[in-house]
Amino acid sequence: MGIKNAVSKTIAYAKRNGAKAAFFAAFERVSDNFRDKYKYQPLGKDVLEEQRQEYKLLMQAGNCVRFSIVVPLFNTPEKYLKEMIESVIGQTYGNWELVLADASMSSSDIAQEYADKDPRIRYYHLGVNRGISGNTNAGLEKAQGDYIGLLDHDDLLTPDALYEVSKVIRKSMKTNKLARYSDCPLRLIYSDEDKYDDNKGVYYEPHIKPPFNMDYLMSNNYICHFTVMRADVIRRLKLRDKYDGAQDYDLFLRACGEAALTMPAAGNQIVHIAKVLYHWRCHRGSTAANPASKTYAYEAGKNALLDFCTKNNIAADVESLQHLGFYRINYTEDFFNSRKDVGCIGGKLLDKKGRICGGIYKKDGSRVYDRLPEGFSGGPQHRAVLQQDCAAVDIRCISIRPEFIPIFEDITKTSYSDSFFAAGVNDSYFEAMTDEVLMEMSLRFCEEVRKKGFRILWDPKVVKRV
Repeated sequence: MGIKNAVSKTIAYAKRNGAKAAFFAAFERVSDNFRDKYKYQPLGKDVLEEQRQEYKLLMQAGNCVRFSIVVPLFNTPEKYLKEMIESVIGQTYGNWELVLADASMSSSDIAQEYADKDPRIRYYHLGVNRGISGNTNAGLEKAQGDYIGLLDHDDLLTPDALYEVSKVIRKSMKTNKLARYSDCPLRLIYSDEDKYDDNKGVYYEPHIKPPFNMDYLMSNNYICHFTVMRADVIRRLKLRDKYDGAQDYDLFLRACGEAALTMPAAGNQIVHIAKVLYHWRCHRGSTAANPASKTYAYEAGKNALLDFCTKNNIAADVESLQHLGFYRINYTEDFFNSRKDVGCIGGKLLDKKGRICGGIYKKDGSRVYDRLPEGFSGGPQHRAVLQQDCAAVDIRCISIRPEFIPIFEDITKTSYSDSFFAAGVNDSYFEAMTDEVLMEMSLRFCEEVRKKGFRILWDPKVVKRV
């Protein structure tokens, strides 16, 4: 990012959110730049050749999963169109079809030439522009694969993208002893991604995503690219044009919510591949390069999230946070009645210097966002200020589903009082304990909750100073 662009973005941010928030955002951005040592490392030719040979053996054995890659085209620059198509042709896993749904006024000679040369490429000139959702849905109608992936018309797949997704599907099929891909329990698979600077030819800002996290998804579209869905699921749900600009977010919310808001918690239906398989191209006017270029998309995202809450009987309103594309759900009625999948909810603990000293823990007991100042959001994805599922929350700032109160009292040896939605009456009792004892109690209790198939939700807006 150039200095002039950075300054203008900081000024705009300050006007929206205030000088203090702008200071923290700018300082955080500088810190991220110093820490960012990312360099995309393409796979070596020998590794890619091994994948191609493995694919050949799979084809000889038969029963290879077939992928459809659906791309809505609209006045796509020739350079971007060629590079996008070549990134699909270059896949080490070859059982795919590329469905190009073109809503441009004139048909594309380039796309047609590719389709004439490779029968796996199918080009359709729609003749009318139905919007991003309508154009994509037209492509979905033509797709014939077992799983369908979505690719933007100016972005790129890594050569191993479909190979890695096929590995995950094959593993699930083998584990569940299945023969038909339509019976595979995996409904959605997503990977890490990075951005590609179209002018400098460099890759930067990797988005290293967590394993599936429903409440984090309800805070922002962290799934994004590269996403592949089982064909019957995506064809049934389709994209909805009233959420154009956030149509993929609306789709992912509905696809994941069907599985995740009931027990068990979607662990065998939604899978994350911890590898960069998608390059999000940045050029002038693109959302990747300049998020403010499509502010309407973030309003559409907010509306999609509000609709999701309504359809799932979650009594709440949705507010946009100071960072574009990030949201907060404010529950307006009894929390546990709205969120029947959540066993307990906890807040953020701050020390006397205003730094995070607890509240959210990993399974090993380590504190997440430890020593991060209260005003910092936690990096480009702002996870430190977002509601999210976690392994454990702190028993000093917690609200518990009624059926788990006896377990809490057995572990802590004290009576339960809600310390999340109300002032805690057990503060003096817990003050006498060491951090290690408090952490162990928090882990033990939350593990019992998770064993029953319930989520643990962390809400950083609720703050307790210790």
